[in-house]
Amino acid sequence: MADVVATNKVSSLEVEQQPDVAQFKMPVDSDHKATEFWLFSFAKPHMRAFHLSWFSFFCCFVSSFATPPLVTVIRDNLSLTTTDVGNAGIASVAGAVFARVAMGTACDLVGPRLASASLILLTTPVVYCTSIIESATGFLLVRFFTGFSLATFVSTQFWMSSMFSPPKVGLANGVAGGWGNMGGGATQLIMPLVYDLIRKIGSTNFIAWRIAFFIPGLMQTFSAFAVLMLGQDMPDGNYNKLHKAGEKHKDNFAQERLLSNRPKAFSPILGYSSMTCFKAERGGRLKEVGLVREDTHLGQVIQF
Repeated sequence: MADVVATNKVSSLEVEQQPDVAQFKMPVDSDHKATEFWLFSFAKPHMRAFHLSWFSFFCCFVSSFATPPLVTVIRDNLSLTTTDVGNAGIASVAGAVFARVAMGTACDLVGPRLASASLILLTTPVVYCTSIIESATGFLLVRFFTGFSLATFVSTQFWMSSMFSPPKVGLANGVAGGWGNMGGGATQLIMPLVYDLIRKIGSTNFIAWRIAFFIPGLMQTFSAFAVLMLGQDMPDGNYNKLHKAGEKHKDNFAQERLLSNRPKAFSPILGYSSMTCFKAERGGRLKEVGLVREDTHLGQVIQF
């Protein structure tokens, strides 16, 4: 009789310790990470996080590369030189480099949802301010600070790794990153169309391009609030809730981040990689903006 009671207690304990998977619409593993990838689903929290992450990243790419399609009219309006335009392009990518180094730490500390939404909201006013710049310096500064929003790439990859199991996280990261990067191409269509529409309504060229920048600004604003209100850091909840419940260890920022030399070691590599990837302005050659001589080899750069 005692053996039967003991067996029942053990069975009850095992049932209590089994993960509650009924709350999820998708198949999950023991960590509640999705084991399948339903592209056209908005199932909470896994696929909802996927769509929120790629869309917010997409909007940031639209904003960061909204200037090149209209650079001709902007250059004429602000009396910019070729050097001014090139320097602004470099500044945009440089801003992304600095922000991406910090974004990983932010995701560790507060979660990808809050880190992503906060960065987008912080850079959105700069996008709006593009419409009021009057000098080459202002042009360079808005390109630099708008480039910070490209660090949402880090939060996107971090978020997908928190939501999908190893067999599916690569697919989720690839699609989210690819669709987000697509914003850099979409803005080549969006901005000229918006500019032409505003001109046809009756605006002058120099006013139309300024009004056009409210579109990427509004896109960023919408995506940030969508992430903040609809997103979830992990399958089991947000970081704040999990920290309070003792279900997740809270990182010590001073000990684990400020004293780490890893950002210093990887910053030059990340910087050159980003410059090469974006080619200083999505298609421009590095030598055209004075970054690298035509005969410079990658090996020489790495040795330097």
